[in-house]
Amino acid sequence: MEINIKDNCYIITPLSPKLTERETQRLNEELLNTQGFRVALDMSFVQDCTFNFIEEIKNYKNISLFNISSDIFAILTSMNLDKKLKLFVSELDFLNDTHQLLSRKFTLV
Repeated sequence: MEINIKDNCYIITPLSPKLTERETQRLNEELLNTQGFRVALDMSFVQDCTFNFIEEIKNYKNISLFNISSDIFAILTSMNLDKKLKLFVSELDFLNDTHQLLSRKFTLV
């Protein structure tokens, strides 16, 4: 996991292509150090995630995600987590708090 702190923002970048139970546990440990920061996960390397990560992300408060793969975005949207989390296109959008991905109605084919 890579950590970047800039402009009162704490950005965590998981380097694994799959967020497993172990990666989720490491993420939880890292989130303990984020008091007073805007927190985001840079999902640029992540292509897949386990159900454990999805269950844990429901408990996260005030966390944003950016650089999300289309597969993970579809999972988050179908589970209505896009309404709870702030989703952004890029790191710059997160830092500037602009261009948030809004909930869209779509169907899985």
